[in-house]
Amino acid sequence: MKKRVVFILGSTGSGKTALAVKLAKKYKGEIISADSRQVYRQLDIGTGKDGVQLPKSKVKSQKSKLKLKTDKLFQIKSNARYIDNIPQYLIDIVKPEEKFTLFDWLEGAKLKLDDIFSRGKVPIVVGGTGLYAKALAEGFSMSEKLKVKSEKLNPKLKNFTRAELDAMTITQLQTVIQKTKINSKNLDMQNPRRLIRAIEKAQEGTITTKEKPDFESLILAIDLDRKELYERIDKRVDDRFRIGMLEEVAGLLKSGVSADWLKSLGLEYKIISQFIINGGSRLGPKGPLRGSNNNLAKAAAKNKFDEMVQELKWKSHAYARRQLTWLRKQKNVIWIKNFRQAEKLVDHFISR
Repeated sequence: MKKRVVFILGSTGSGKTALAVKLAKKYKGEIISADSRQVYRQLDIGTGKDGVQLPKSKVKSQKSKLKLKTDKLFQIKSNARYIDNIPQYLIDIVKPEEKFTLFDWLEGAKLKLDDIFSRGKVPIVVGGTGLYAKALAEGFSMSEKLKVKSEKLNPKLKNFTRAELDAMTITQLQTVIQKTKINSKNLDMQNPRRLIRAIEKAQEGTITTKEKPDFESLILAIDLDRKELYERIDKRVDDRFRIGMLEEVAGLLKSGVSADWLKSLGLEYKIISQFIINGGSRLGPKGPLRGSNNNLAKAAAKNKFDEMVQELKWKSHAYARRQLTWLRKQKNVIWIKNFRQAEKLVDHFISR
């Protein structure tokens, strides 16, 4: 049987996971998450994780029954989340602040692909991080180090430590990218985490190579009306605050997770962390979470919270536009608007 992989891409808030679950139910599929933030434990509401994990007791009982090639494969399986009995893999596999790169994700994704193929299932890769999906579909890999340091490329340019890079503004990181002559064609120049990793790779002297993968790909992207997309994003932001997104970020900071690291994740974690640092840990959707009974103080607190929420919505709209712009530049992407269109394309792809 030929190896075939279905990719479901799209902007934030477009309904990728819901579509993937429906397809997985019909075609005996299993989902691989291509999301650079969902790999982290404890980042649940802000990253939009769906589904539930198996109880640890059940996971342990399964281990003796499974013949897994590596401990890493078992870790991926044991941390899967399930939506209507459909597993999603490569979620909750590393601790906050643990270093995790595109190539770490690729290693796990390839292991999981082989496992899914071996059981006669259809892998469905669901991507909020387009570069992860692109790298898997195009066969990216990383070579050994070339031992070329940035000072040799440009004697005036120093090698930066991670702490120095973390302390830089987005403009400063962009300047370093330009000086190192890094190919920024497929690099999100507004994402500090991606810029920092690109600089680190340049300093290490690593390069990316491609090798044609041993599977065929069907790459679908969800194309919603812009007004509908923005309405979905806004509703999702409101829903996440309602179920505790502010408290999630406050809890992460209280547990010792670095504010700089959370800010580097962008969007929700950046905006909410800054809000909390500026005194917002006392505030909530209905005003102060504790403290003053003064009505003026309550109104001021509510206004600050509402301003932060609106900023998050607007910046999420802008992020969605950037994602769509990037996707439209990619080859072999088929745009769809609903499940019916996706179903027709997947039927043809799997049966041919």
